[in-house]
Amino acid sequence: MVEKPAGEIKILFINSYLTGSMGGAEKIFCDIVLNIDRSKFSPYVLIFQAGELIHNLESNGIPVIVNNVSDLSSLYSLKKGLECYRFLKKENIQVVVTYHHDADIWGGLIARLAGVPTVISSRRDMGYQLGKKHIWFYRLFGFLFSSYIAVSDAVKREIEKRERVRPEKIEVIHNGVNSELYSDSYDIQRIKVELGIDPSGVVIGMVASFRPIKGHIYLVEAINKLVEKHKNIQVVCVGYKDTEYFTAIKNKIDGLQLQNYFIFTGDRKDIPQLLAVFDIFVISSVNEGFSNAIIEAMAAGKPVVAANSGGNPEAVLHQETGLLFKPCDSQSLADALEQLIEDKNLRERMGKKGKDRVKQDFSFDKMIEKNEELYQKIG
Repeated sequence: MVEKPAGEIKILFINSYLTGSMGGAEKIFCDIVLNIDRSKFSPYVLIFQAGELIHNLESNGIPVIVNNVSDLSSLYSLKKGLECYRFLKKENIQVVVTYHHDADIWGGLIARLAGVPTVISSRRDMGYQLGKKHIWFYRLFGFLFSSYIAVSDAVKREIEKRERVRPEKIEVIHNGVNSELYSDSYDIQRIKVELGIDPSGVVIGMVASFRPIKGHIYLVEAINKLVEKHKNIQVVCVGYKDTEYFTAIKNKIDGLQLQNYFIFTGDRKDIPQLLAVFDIFVISSVNEGFSNAIIEAMAAGKPVVAANSGGNPEAVLHQETGLLFKPCDSQSLADALEQLIEDKNLRERMGKKGKDRVKQDFSFDKMIEKNEELYQKIG
């Protein structure tokens, strides 16, 4: 490996999509691109399908290419691939970083054909969207990638097993957050009034777009088990809800007559303010690579209840910063929530430990630094 001098590294980030909803993966992508050291790196971005999020990149001086490729096997994809090849040669791009499987396949092949010395595949989840054809591609063409970024040790183990990648090729870089954004200075009562939250109740919050993988159904079932004994709870669900899954969840809530216990805010930009009003934060996902929402909640000083799967146990220390429950088990989730509903002191102790843990282990600066170190290893 050869270290490139500062200011000489041109890097192209290729992402399959960057649409209008700022999910965890999209947020981290933008954070990295916008905050790597411009004295060392000249970043460019290529997006297959784009939305309003690209304006934030462009307004900060990042050149963005949108190729609108939707079918990798089409002639249009081949044409755009040739354009990308020429761009890589003309700009003398030294590093390509790909996000999501379409970007891995398309971008990895073109980058190597163009002679790019370093191609990195960044993996953000446990691969739940991968089909057999994707897995065979990764096994047969793994040589395209100089290295991999795994967002957690769990993701790293999955890549090793599924794609037969040597462990030394995989660098684990956990997500990081800026703790200073999650202060105690927000007007909590005002926010509760705005959202229609009972000021005397215990607020359970979840931040996740409405997709089956996020497991909202288990949270609904858990709340149904709790309300007979705990009528003072309120659940606030934050996240994109224009989906069939949201409709199914809403119908489930209506059928159980739990309407008075749930508030749906839709997609929001003011996550730090909303986190301030939560007493308990929950992630009921079937699986997570490494949840950005979890460490944001911990940075806000909230105890976290999360499924014991994927990268969650790397963030949430059971019985210290929160509680882990059996995945896809609403009774296990209900038991964990009840423990925190009934013990305010425990909530506060776990919240404080979580806040300290984020500052020590999951800082924004540490995440950026580790990515930069990997990008500088050219060849």
